[in-house]
Parts: sequence; structure tokens; C-alpha cells
Amino acid sequence: MQQQQSQVHLAASESALLAAQAQHAQSKAAYEETVAKVERLKSQFREQIMDESLRQSCRWNDMYYKLVEWKEQHGGDTTVPCDAKASSEEVKKLNRWVINQRTAYKYFMNGDKKHIKDHRIDALNKIGFCWSVQDQQWDNNFEELRRHKADTGTFHVTIKQNRKLATFISRLRTAMSHKEQGLIQAELTDERINKLNSLDFTWHMKRKKRNTPTRDTVKFDVMYEHLVSFKEIYGHTKVNKLEKEWKKGNGVPEKKVFRRLPLFLAFARKEQLLFLEGHPSSLDEDKIQMLTELGVEWKKPASEPRKSTGGEATRKKKKKGEQSELSNPPHPGFNYEDNYDVSADAVAAAAALRHPGLPTLPPMNPPMKHDQEEQREI
Repeated sequence: MQQQQSQVHLAASESALLAAQAQHAQSKAAYEETVAKVERLKSQFREQIMDESLRQSCRWNDMYYKLVEWKEQHGGDTTVPCDAKASSEEVKKLNRWVINQRTAYKYFMNGDKKHIKDHRIDALNKIGFCWSVQDQQWDNNFEELRRHKADTGTFHVTIKQNRKLATFISRLRTAMSHKEQGLIQAELTDERINKLNSLDFTWHMKRKKRNTPTRDTVKFDVMYEHLVSFKEIYGHTKVNKLEKEWKKGNGVPEKKVFRRLPLFLAFARKEQLLFLEGHPSSLDEDKIQMLTELGVEWKKPASEPRKSTGGEATRKKKKKGEQSELSNPPHPGFNYEDNYDVSADAVAAAAALRHPGLPTLPPMNPPMKHDQEEQREI
């Protein structure tokens, strides 16, 4: 009996729940319909306001209709590019007005709505106004990338083929690399990443190892041949001395490429020091040997002591010694012309003063000059 009653209550509860759900669905549908109706009314009202405001005579409306005319004449463009020299004054004014609208829209999106009204934004949206030139450029590049993938099946684009698209692809990969390192990349948003992933975009390129000579090797071989030619003409490899004369106007190099040799030798000396210190270097032992046999003079490492060559450091050291001698002059009573010898008595007396406990020593030096003269007089 109780079980039957429980089943009856359960069935009643289920029917009440279903009725409540149906009522909730009806209320939700009615609410959504009401919201849609309000939005339509608001849209119609804003369109009416927009139409009425555009009928008025004011400077903003005049510039707006000039933009509409520009768009019809230039294939739908609303960015109004301007050349400071070639463009007319009318184009420059329209360009400044378009820039001001974008600036006002940024303020509007940040809550400051006093610079531009809603109906004016609607009027600009109606003609497809470009609120961000960077966004439009990105979208154009993306469409070009999509067409390239559809035509070729790859994302490989060389600079010779299409410099603009190749730069765009390289910038995307660099931005993703920075994003993976935790750096903020405003250009690469999640929405754009999803759009690129929909094309199966290759974010990381695997570089193949090339057996051909590298750019540094080719450059070294070329400059080495120029250095050999320089030595055959001038008989040495001291290009810096001749470069100073060339800069002064005393002669000209036999070959124009000789003016690049000082930079090449400076680079070679720097790489040679790195090689000696055990750091990565573009010069190996064979290249260094080639330059050494040609007569190139190398710099000594900083760890190797250098001999004094009488340079600025030596002159400063000598000057410092002379100043120390001047700061400690001899006793004023001492006269070099008298040619006195320091007697043993004076040495003993000084020692007795410094060390009272020590016995005095007998005089060991010969008598002084004036003592000898007094003995002769006696």
C-alpha cells in the first residue's frame, strides 16, 4: 500500500517537474523574443537618429560624405592613404579627419564617449570604416597567406617571390617564439592563433644542414684573395697605414676593394683572439696559419704580459717617481758641493738614538775633508 502511494507521489512530482521545465522554456523563449524585439527597435531608432543626423548640415557630415565618395572612387578603401608631397590639400584634410575618428573611437571604447556619438559610429560602420589599419593589414596578409597555401600547399615563401608575405610569415614565427618564452605579444592574439591553426600553419621551421660553404667561409676566401693581391702590389699587409694616407688624399688604392681590407683584418684579429682563448670563432687553425704566412701581425692576448715600449703608461710612471722625489727633498743643511762623507760617528749616534741598548761602534770611515785640512795646519 505504501509502495503504491510512493509511486503515485513520484509520478506526480515528475509531471510537475516536466510542467515547470516547459513553462521555463516558454518564458525563456518569450524573454529572448522580447530582447530581440528591443534590439530591433533600438537599431531602428539608431538608424532613424543616424539618418536624421546625417541630413543636418555640419562639418562632420561633410567629411563623412567626402569619405563615402572616396570609397566609391578607390575600390572600397576607407583608410585614405596620404603622401605629404604628392597629395592635394583635400586629401590631406580627409586623411587627418579619418585619423581623428580612429582616435575618438579608442576613447569611446575606454569609456570616454564625449569625442564621438553612437549614431556616428553606426554611420561609419555602415560604410565599412576601418577602425584599425594594423588589423586590416593583418587580415589582408592572412588572406594572401591562405590563397598561397591553397595554390602551393606549403607556407614556404622566399623574399624574391613575395617580400611582403615572407616578412609576414617570419614575423608570425618570431612572435610565437616570444610568446612561448613568456613575452607579451599583442599582435598574436588567441583569435589569430586559431585562424592560423585552421590553416595548419607551420610555426617552427626545421633548418636543413647544408654541405655548401657558409657565408663566412665564402667571405673569408674572397677577402683573403684581395689581401694576397694587396701584398703583391704593395709588398706588405699593413693596410691601416695606407688607409690613413688615402683618407688624407695622398693617393688612391689600386683597387677599390682594398678599402674594405682594414675591416677584414680587424675582424680577423678579433676572431683570432677568440680562437686562442678557446671561445667559438669563425677562424680555424688553417685560416690563421694562412694569414700568418701572408705576413699578418696578430695582437697579443690580454693575459700575456707586454714589454714596456716607452708609451703613455711608462711616461706616467716616470713622472710619478719625479713627483715623489720632489715631495721628499734632502735636509736643508746638507750641501752636495762640500762632498761630505757620512762618518761612522754620525751613524753610531743615530743608531744609539734609535736603539739605546746597543753599544756604539768605533769610526770606520776616513776623516772628513775639513778635518784633514785642520791636521795639516797643526
